[in-house]
Amino acid sequence: MIEIQQFNFDFMCFLLLSGLWLAWRHHFSPGGLLLGLVGVFGGIMLLAPYLLFASYKANGDIKVLLLGKVRANG
Repeated sequence: MIEIQQFNFDFMCFLLLSGLWLAWRHHFSPGGLLLGLVGVFGGIMLLAPYLLFASYKANGDIKVLLLGKVRANG
């Protein structure tokens, strides 16, 4: 029973952190907040295609991928 609760807590933390990262990467703009909220509820179904598209757009630059273009170049 404790293992199931731990898994649920870990998974919830993953969802919240990924949603927070998505919103932060988009500077907490209205679109970024919406994307973060969809990320929390969509989970890997949103995060995997988003990371694939963002890595393609960043041309393999991990700094741009993680921080976004503005923060990486500024």
